[in-house]
Amino acid sequence: SSLLLFLVVGGELTAPVCLGPLASLYGVGLMSWHYGGMSPAIFIARLHDAVSVTHFEVGIIKAPFMALVIGLVAAVEGLSVKGSAESLGQQTTASVVKSIFLVIVLDGLFAVFFASIGM
Repeated sequence: SSLLLFLVVGGELTAPVCLGPLASLYGVGLMSWHYGGMSPAIFIARLHDAVSVTHFEVGIIKAPFMALVIGLVAAVEGLSVKGSAESLGQQTTASVVKSIFLVIVLDGLFAVFFASIGM
């Protein structure tokens, strides 16, 4: 799957992008094996049953849009900071709240879109 990610995304940023999810899956697999007694083969088989390539594709499509929204909100709020720490705190809070709200709205719009095209 990391090779697929490299081919889809391309470039040098691929290693950090795929390292986190792969490390978390490895950790979950180890914990399932250690605490749950689930062998790695069973874990991988259940993972293949639960997660499809479509989930990966949807995430890759949504991620740049979410990043763009967060970046734009942060830039706009950052540029409206006055000269004090209080202003910085207020604008940071506003940025976080607005970003969370817009990401939830955008995720809902993507859900409607992907449902309409059968993904």
